[in-house]
Amino acid sequence: MTAPQRNLRRGQLCALAAMAIWGTNYIIGRELRDALTPGTISAFRALVAGVPVGLWTLGTGRWPAESRRFLGPLVGLGLLGIVASQYLTYLALHWSTATNVIILSAGSPLVNAVITILVGAAPFSPGLFRGLLISVAGAFLVTAFGGSAGPARIQADPGALLVVASMVTWGFYNLGVQRLSLALSPLVVSSGAMLAGFPFLLAVVAIEHPPHLWASIAAHLPVLLYLAIGPSAIAYASWSVAVRDLGADYAMLFNNLLPVIGMILGGLILHERVTIVQVAASALIIAGIMAAFRSIPSMPADRPPSSRGLEAAPDGAGRATASAPARTRS
Repeated sequence: MTAPQRNLRRGQLCALAAMAIWGTNYIIGRELRDALTPGTISAFRALVAGVPVGLWTLGTGRWPAESRRFLGPLVGLGLLGIVASQYLTYLALHWSTATNVIILSAGSPLVNAVITILVGAAPFSPGLFRGLLISVAGAFLVTAFGGSAGPARIQADPGALLVVASMVTWGFYNLGVQRLSLALSPLVVSSGAMLAGFPFLLAVVAIEHPPHLWASIAAHLPVLLYLAIGPSAIAYASWSVAVRDLGADYAMLFNNLLPVIGMILGGLILHERVTIVQVAASALIIAGIMAAFRSIPSMPADRPPSSRGLEAAPDGAGRATASAPARTRS
């Protein structure tokens, strides 16, 4: 096997590994819904993932000398991406199945692209609009009928709207990260947003006032550590290799596997039933992403990679973020 073939195979395996690990975030969030509150899970992840990275960036001199002027933007990013987006995702898993949440989240690259166009950071594309309409049809199926147990019991999915809100807040977070990364290292931006969002998550936990908080954390400590290390570190390392070996365009195609991974993991681990609604919705969302993806013109050589709406890396919840491979998120 030649070196390019080895690199291609390695990139494909790393992309698959990253998607599988990110898929487990939803499965675990659903499994923990009755044991830990959404605020508790989000705060633990932000603390465990943010502090080591923050200390490392400080120790290596990556923090700017005039870091105080970036405090406001970092707090804003923390509220959008670390508090609102993560909290809404885990809250959605209280009412929605993990499979439905993963299916909806697969459309996050389109949400990011639309937000980028709305703020004037990218040109409008008719193909993107057509792809968005197709994916919205799939999202509507999950939202309107995703709670159905069968054809005799049609029921809406109450957590679906929370997932959509989470994707929107993450889209604005991603846009802010792209802009702030022009002045700061992506690692500084990510760790700073996590640490800035952590005090607000503590306030959320205080409002939730969960009973037996420390006992619940201790009982589920291995799983919580996995959430902080697996989706936040190991998956990102794998994704960085995939983007390097395959290129961002090819690597992002693996995001379309999220609905399939969700149905497999949901069925095997949580014994969630795969319905015709989920299969149809997955097909529509994937078709919409593919249609939109093909419509985006090739990026000029002098244009930064993060300027493209769909040229991105999924976040710890399996969503698209800017394509800088070093970026991490709790």
